[in-house]
Amino acid sequence: MKKEKFSYTKMTFLLSVIGFFGSIGFYLGVLRQVYSSSTGSQDTIQELQIENKRLKEQINILIEEKHND
Repeated sequence: MKKEKFSYTKMTFLLSVIGFFGSIGFYLGVLRQVYSSSTGSQDTIQELQIENKRLKEQINILIEEKHND
């Protein structure tokens, strides 16, 4: 028996179908993150604000130390 090979056109078609399904999965993941509950993003904003305040305090301490030198 002779083993049948994939032609170039069949292989290209199969790879494009696989890529299409992969892109659908990617965009569904992006949409899920965009339209997920906003509590997660609110927590992130609050964490960033706290971190920003802490960094500003550290910068002010370093500036004071530099002026004292």
